[in-house]
Amino acid sequence: MADKGIDKESPLPKRKLGDEWADWDGRVAEASSDTDPRVFVGVAIATITAILGITALFGWLIYPRLDQIGHFLGKVFNIFYFTLSSILILWLALFLWGAVTKRPFLSTLIVVPKLVNLLLEISTRVGSIFGISRDHLINSFLKLHNLFISSAPRKVAPEKMLMMTPRCLTKDNNAALRKMRETYGFELATAGGGTEARRKIREIRPSLIIAIACERDLLSGFIDVNPHIPVIGFPNYRPLGPCKDTQVDLEAIEAVVKKHLAT
Repeated sequence: MADKGIDKESPLPKRKLGDEWADWDGRVAEASSDTDPRVFVGVAIATITAILGITALFGWLIYPRLDQIGHFLGKVFNIFYFTLSSILILWLALFLWGAVTKRPFLSTLIVVPKLVNLLLEISTRVGSIFGISRDHLINSFLKLHNLFISSAPRKVAPEKMLMMTPRCLTKDNNAALRKMRETYGFELATAGGGTEARRKIREIRPSLIIAIACERDLLSGFIDVNPHIPVIGFPNYRPLGPCKDTQVDLEAIEAVVKKHLAT
């Protein structure tokens, strides 16, 4: 007798997935957790190069009109363009240094939330042009971002640290995180989606969030929350595919908790 709930085209049982996984074909993809942090840096370089190139082309096209209106306008545009280019190139160089050496320099100046969020949104689109999946790119970004945030850790009281977990973690992982909460005293909440997560954040009003989820959920939550509250994101491992018995690196999470707790 055939097993109920099993797709003949896939060895995995059918399950109810969130909208963000509507395109899942039932196959277990290559783990995005192995993505190198330098992948994001490479895509970011391509993104900013494209932005500066488009800006330069736009300036070249309108320069004659600016010159007709007044010679000073052309000079103003040149000053603006070269200042912007210098800042972005230096910013990227510091990102690259941190990714290569694992020793970020001036991390508090580099991690500008709104600028990082904008770069992340644009880079995910650029990455798709080069065949880099969104999950791999976000995973790469989060590793780099966590490195920068933890290099100059913000110390918070246990009641101001919120750990957000998904419903799909294994029982063992859930039990381990609850035991970790009892040990360190931080706030722990499980959320099934963005609306529920935002409600939990409004209730607790944390100063730091440690978020565990798939890359797709982390991206939307990160862009939504990061300008206001620092977020350290941990993508889960999905050996059975999305939304079922996912796992997380417990040792890495505990290390971050201890690093950011005020003693």
